[in-house]
Amino acid sequence: MKTHGNDSRSTQRRWLGWRDWLRIARSLGAVLALAGVLTACGSQAAAPTVNAPTTAPQAPASAAPSAVPSAPAVGAPTTAAQAATATVAGGAQPEYGGILTFNLNSDPPNFDFISNTTSSPVWAFGPCYNGLVIYDPLDPNKIIGDLAESWEVSPDGKAYTFKLIKGVKFHDRVPLTSADVKYTFDTVRNPPQGVVSARKALLAAVDSIETPDDYTVRFLLKQPSPSLLTNLASGWMVVLPKHILEKTGDMKKDVIGTGPFKLKEYVRGTSIELVKNPDYFVKGRPYLDGIKAYIIPDPSTAFANFRTGQLLMYPTITGADGRRAQQEFSDKVNIQNTASTSFVGMMYNSKQKPWDDVRVRQAASLAIDRNAALQTTLQGDGVLGGLMMPGPWALPAAELEKVAGYGPDSEADIAEAKKLLADAGFPNGFKTTLLVRNISPFQQAGVFVKDQWAKIGIDATLDVRESAAYLDAMAKRDFQATPYGASYQANDPDGGIGDFVTCAGSLNYTAVCSPELDDLYAKQSQTLRVDDRKKMVNQLELTALKNYGIFILYWRGRTLGLSRRVHDLMVHPNLDHNFRMQNVWLSK
Repeated sequence: MKTHGNDSRSTQRRWLGWRDWLRIARSLGAVLALAGVLTACGSQAAAPTVNAPTTAPQAPASAAPSAVPSAPAVGAPTTAAQAATATVAGGAQPEYGGILTFNLNSDPPNFDFISNTTSSPVWAFGPCYNGLVIYDPLDPNKIIGDLAESWEVSPDGKAYTFKLIKGVKFHDRVPLTSADVKYTFDTVRNPPQGVVSARKALLAAVDSIETPDDYTVRFLLKQPSPSLLTNLASGWMVVLPKHILEKTGDMKKDVIGTGPFKLKEYVRGTSIELVKNPDYFVKGRPYLDGIKAYIIPDPSTAFANFRTGQLLMYPTITGADGRRAQQEFSDKVNIQNTASTSFVGMMYNSKQKPWDDVRVRQAASLAIDRNAALQTTLQGDGVLGGLMMPGPWALPAAELEKVAGYGPDSEADIAEAKKLLADAGFPNGFKTTLLVRNISPFQQAGVFVKDQWAKIGIDATLDVRESAAYLDAMAKRDFQATPYGASYQANDPDGGIGDFVTCAGSLNYTAVCSPELDDLYAKQSQTLRVDDRKKMVNQLELTALKNYGIFILYWRGRTLGLSRRVHDLMVHPNLDHNFRMQNVWLSK
């Protein structure tokens, strides 16, 4: 590997329609599968059933996001290798060779999968790794094995035993064993001093990890966790080499996995190049000779390169540019759309005045017209919602609108915001700094929020920073308020909300802490009966919303731009979960 450089609410709201809710209701049974197959009383969980490999249909090239994704079904012995074989049936015969090119809008802060929260590392290096389980690349509603060839769940739902595929080697030719799995996930759930684990909360239910032999890993839980497999299927939950982690303490400077591609060269500010792993454990994979990501911060430049075919994949394309591509050169591209697991919102730092006063945070939120934000900053490519993703776990729209800032009466909100500021000692408003990341849609959101706040006397100065500097400031909590965005791992109560609203949440940059909320989160996380869990989750969301540490503007739609030469790649609601690329191929 060579490395160079330093390391108007007047517009109708877009709530989900009844057809979407019907589809979601039909998929609720999939939630039960996350803890195995539950009995009617919900007291026990059996081992997951076997799903035969399937081939997903081609995603429609529609402009509007489809229904919000439901929780995935689980198919135990189906592995990524078996699913790969199934994709050939009924379709064109894959071809070997070629370089898949795509764009990143910024350099990765570093290479580490445990500490990072921005998507660039997993987009750039996801093809270099494997997880225990993975979302089926052609069916985002299904979980299949990756390094695990099978798994079993104990009757009480408190033990998950995974059998590993034998003969897997890391890129440095060191064999992978259960010790690597244990060391990786022990580090994620209980990081050593000085190590930051961004997804620690996802494994909070794990009490210990055992390795009965080199190819068996057993996760023992403190209590049943209906979300464990969903969390492990995240594109971030990759298995790392114990021998490297023990030596360096992190993977910030190393990219050594078991995946279908290896890191060839990184030229900071320019490109990241991966090359085919000739020793990959899935026979006949990958098809591609390599993958090359170009660092292109400017969307217009990226769009121009997508038009000419220099970029075969455009993962950060907006819905508006996707529609433009369809209109102008649809013969060359395939535009895929879906609802996403990603939100854009506001965060307020409760450790800095005047944001330590909940009345100020509430006033600032009331001043923001969320529907206008969606139309102005994202051309309407998304849906409105609260802290839980729109879907089976979210507060009903009628209940959400009762929360200040989430209702339809803009004039009443402005009047209430001014009163709150006056009660807090700021009858004439105040000055503040708004930290803004210099990429879309956050730059647009910063300008929009500044304008909205001026209506109630909040005078915001924009502090615009490139991604690395922005993320560093967030990690240090060196900010007053910021437009912020992130993705939940899945549409599941344990899929992300805890990271942002619990006292110890790894992404709770607001520092708002509520013991009541922590207790609700812990209780719902181990509740297997769906109806009981939903009641707790609704109360959890209401409690968190009224703390006003984080305020959701909208949930984004997801668009993926592909050249028509690219095959067997489907947009995922969370794009971080579909960057393995082992089955992707290019036609001539």
